[in-house]
Amino acid sequence: MGAASGIYVDVPGAPFRLGQRVRVIDLIDEMADAEYLDQEGVVVYFEYSCGCGQTYPEDPMIGVRFGSNTAEFWKEELDLLDKSSFVKPARSEVIIKLVASCGS
Repeated sequence: MGAASGIYVDVPGAPFRLGQRVRVIDLIDEMADAEYLDQEGVVVYFEYSCGCGQTYPEDPMIGVRFGSNTAEFWKEELDLLDKSSFVKPARSEVIIKLVASCGS
C-alpha cells in the first residue's frame, strides 16, 4: 500500500497531475491525519491497489508530499491551488521510486 505501489507518472483521467500544488480542505477518511488539514503540499503519486475502494483512473488515493513527509488523500479532501503551478520532481527521485516499485 502507499508509496511502494504508487504510480509516479501522470494518469489520464486522474483528478490531479503530478507536481500540482494542493491544499487539504477536508478529512473524510477516518484514517486521515488531522495535522495535514489546511496544509499545502505537492501531488507525488497515485495509488489504486490498497483496497480502499479506489477506481481507475478517476478515484485514486493521492500521495501528497509536505516537506519530508507524504500522506494519502481522496480527491474530495484536496483543493487545487493553481492550475499553472507545478513542482517538478527531481529526475533522480522519479527513477528511484519507479525502480523501488518495480522491485516489489
